[in-house]
Amino acid sequence: MRHIPILYLKSYAMKPELSLPRWTLALYCLATGFSVAAVVYHQSMTQLIAATFQMPVDTLWRLSVATQFGYGVGLILGLPLGDMLPPRRLIPVSIISLGAVLLLVSWAPSPVLMTILFCLTGVLSIGGQLLIAHCAKTVAPEQRPVVVGHLLSSLFAGLLLARVLSGWGAEHLGWRAVYQLVGILTLLLGIALLRNIRQNAINTQLHYLPMLRQQGQLWLNQPELRRLALVAACFFAALNGIWANLASLAHATLHWSSGQTGLLAFTAIVALGAPAMVRWLQNHWHWSGVIVLLGTGVVAVSLAGCWLGSQLPMIIAFLIMSDVSVRSIQVITQGRVLSLDPFAASRLNSLFMTVFFLGAALGSWLGGIAVHHFGWTGMYLFPLVCTLFGLALLGWRNKELCFVRV
Repeated sequence: MRHIPILYLKSYAMKPELSLPRWTLALYCLATGFSVAAVVYHQSMTQLIAATFQMPVDTLWRLSVATQFGYGVGLILGLPLGDMLPPRRLIPVSIISLGAVLLLVSWAPSPVLMTILFCLTGVLSIGGQLLIAHCAKTVAPEQRPVVVGHLLSSLFAGLLLARVLSGWGAEHLGWRAVYQLVGILTLLLGIALLRNIRQNAINTQLHYLPMLRQQGQLWLNQPELRRLALVAACFFAALNGIWANLASLAHATLHWSSGQTGLLAFTAIVALGAPAMVRWLQNHWHWSGVIVLLGTGVVAVSLAGCWLGSQLPMIIAFLIMSDVSVRSIQVITQGRVLSLDPFAASRLNSLFMTVFFLGAALGSWLGGIAVHHFGWTGMYLFPLVCTLFGLALLGWRNKELCFVRV
């Protein structure tokens, strides 16, 4: 495997912190959760947003596409800045800017402007990823696994609570009030970070455009990166196609409110245990076999859904299986990608997460089309097709594919 040279022209010593106070860790976790939550606030409020602008609910899939596309752009163009700019300025400014854009969303007078603001929201929602990278560089080695683990859990929890609380809040306060509240809280978190992020050494000889060119070289010269990123993107497209269209479909066919749809997000709480489950499964199965096992579970529950339709137990089982499988596959594939070349870990992660969330944007769009034409059958068939594509990519010319752990 060809090794891609790193662009560091001069070695900079980076002294890790001796410890991270609990207050600071709690602040980092809140900031991480709030930053990623901005990507999904709207998913439980689509019918209320549609009513405000007097639009059909099933046309608002474009909001999810714009947000996920913006997040992908932020990952590929924004994350490399973490190696160039002082984190004490970069991270708080990104989160403060995110809070300001969320406030602008609450005042958006038209769906066109709202779509643009949603795209900008996605671009600025990378603050959590920047914080994770910052902690991996500066926290003492013995504390690093705990800190990074807390931040990753905050990412999952932020997605979960955003769906639940935004749906409930929109039903009782209105969707504009929800965006005003989270915008203010995000602003306050960004301001609090100004004095709580350690200033560490950076490489002033790194240049932005050469770093972006190196990412292209990494993508072209790492076939395993391409395979794993595309497999993960297929599964995340399936999950996002579900959540981006669930509220509108449940409202149109079951007459559910935003609050009722938001409560379904509690099914994702099971996925918080995905990292531990993956570790246990990989002690008994080969990593590729675990992905096949999880994919088979998604296929089975999707086929059952096509038969049972919109019965509540079926919907709950479908959501739990989809969330657990996708989060587990993310843990497996992302871990494999980061181990490909430790010297290029941050750039590999940037490429992986970019493809991962571009898959989500594509899933929102195609999932919306499937649901629009086929209703609940489309809701179940879309993740089934995405899963089969993902498993096909995993097996295509893959000599490592096996089930038994060697």
